[in-house]
Amino acid sequence: MANDVRAEVPNAVLEATRSLLWVDTPADAARVAAALVQGLGGDVVPADAADGSAIPADLSFGEGAPVLAAARPATSARTLLDRYLPTFLLDARQALELSDRVERLAESASTDVLTGLPNRRMLERSLGRLADSDAVIMLDLDHFKAVNDDFGHAVGDDVLRSFGAALLATVRGRDTVGRYGGEEFVVVLPASAHPDAFLSRLRDHWLAVRPQPITFSAGIALSSGDPAEVMARADDALYEAKEAGRDRWIWAQAGTHTTTSTPGDFVESYLGDALSGDRTGGVRQTLDLLDNHVPYEQIVVDLLAAAQCEVGERWQRNELTPVDEHLASGVAAAALDALAAETSHVDVSGLTVVTCSEGDWHSLAAQMFGESLRSHGFGVSVLGASTPVDAVADFLDRSSCDSLAVSCSLPIFFPGVIRLIDAAHARGIPAIVGGRAFGTDSRRALHLGADAWAASAQEAAPIIAGWRSTRPTVDPAPVPLDPVAAQLFADADALGAEAMQGLARSFPAMAVYDEAKLARTREDLVYVVQFLAASLAARDDTVFFEFLGWLQNLLARRGVPPQALPAGLDALRPGIVRVDETAGRLLDAGNERLVRSHVA
Repeated sequence: MANDVRAEVPNAVLEATRSLLWVDTPADAARVAAALVQGLGGDVVPADAADGSAIPADLSFGEGAPVLAAARPATSARTLLDRYLPTFLLDARQALELSDRVERLAESASTDVLTGLPNRRMLERSLGRLADSDAVIMLDLDHFKAVNDDFGHAVGDDVLRSFGAALLATVRGRDTVGRYGGEEFVVVLPASAHPDAFLSRLRDHWLAVRPQPITFSAGIALSSGDPAEVMARADDALYEAKEAGRDRWIWAQAGTHTTTSTPGDFVESYLGDALSGDRTGGVRQTLDLLDNHVPYEQIVVDLLAAAQCEVGERWQRNELTPVDEHLASGVAAAALDALAAETSHVDVSGLTVVTCSEGDWHSLAAQMFGESLRSHGFGVSVLGASTPVDAVADFLDRSSCDSLAVSCSLPIFFPGVIRLIDAAHARGIPAIVGGRAFGTDSRRALHLGADAWAASAQEAAPIIAGWRSTRPTVDPAPVPLDPVAAQLFADADALGAEAMQGLARSFPAMAVYDEAKLARTREDLVYVVQFLAASLAARDDTVFFEFLGWLQNLLARRGVPPQALPAGLDALRPGIVRVDETAGRLLDAGNERLVRSHVA
């Protein structure tokens, strides 16, 4: 053991040396160097603050401001640093040089030097992963040889670079594009794409940026799983396009490519991107439907909204977490923005302000409604989630709008709906409402003082158009909120806290609940009170009954015994009855329904 050289080398040096195997960037090297210095007992100090204890060797490797190692002379740390640091820095620089060479070699093996696109080798790898109905497009620049002959290869190279850039500007998401050789290029589009629309976009862009008056031809073939066969058919179609006069594209099969797919067919595929937070993929699928001439509103309703509903249902089944829900919402918002950017809407006179109910944090439904309404030719301003009523009222004054649309996802926000309707009516502005909280007809909406209800933008459009042609007279008097409902909304937190004590006595399983479970239980009790209040406010018992059924199902998915919710309602009863006997009877009716469903 006395002759073991490894035993004489400090562990910090061995660890730093091993780490050089994974050093790819100057930042990596700088981190390893700093760890080595500290492991040997020294400090890392800014070069401009160094004193006599510093060792004059830059540890930054050009990443940020220069830094030095420091240790007082004649100490063990200084001895170790003087011995091992110079050798390590030399090895680190060699590792960086080797990494850079490997990266350049890898890039040169997969990238076309002239255009920067993937080369034929990389394209062939992509073609090996073709799925059924993926589209392969072979493109060729028309009369390219004449450009080289008449203007020289430098001009020809400029044309190739420009065309490569035009292809990159046209592709979306997971499209594959590369230079196949010479003036030939290949694009691979997924099955959901529309090659005719892609080539139309490419042609428009190319006409705007081409450095020479040169066109392109293309052949299109759908894959059946054999890369060589689909490439041969695409090449034959390209030859036909050339023979037919160039500056055109031809499908390998007779006729044009059509699809009978609907947005609903792509919900699962879209959810794959949405739940992974892949905005590029989600936007790509959305715009592909637009390219297929699917109406804007149908995409919003049948794809984006349907996907969000599925996310909610999977969350209820305990298959997703709030993180998944937020990722999907972010992708949906990006898809809406992309649709708006791709679609031109001609606004008519007037403006509809779309907002969420005060307190409602689910803004995506309002955004979808607003963008769909815009597609019908209406001027629209969509406000953010849970915008305070005072701020909405101020915007109504400044914007000179002629209608207010309120989206509400949960009935517990009905008081906020009423306050928004009051703000609109005080200014003579009619209010239309919609969203899951209002159910499937207008009854709840009208009880809350709304002038109209609509299940979709398509239904809302003629109502708002009618208001613009003949401004309705609205009652400026505030909409009265049921006093018992108002009291329950105000006392919900206190009633939930009070019920926790009674529930602990009647439901012994709570004895082992941790803080998180106790907090969720109290939150559920508060929601019960709020939904009870919402039923009274809307004069619709089904608001409460539907919520209890939903909550019972949710708790079952989370492994909570079925008797827990009835026990919670029993614990709430004394406080509810203290507020109002009628509210207590509604609570009892809901409890009876739960018991009956459990027995059944």
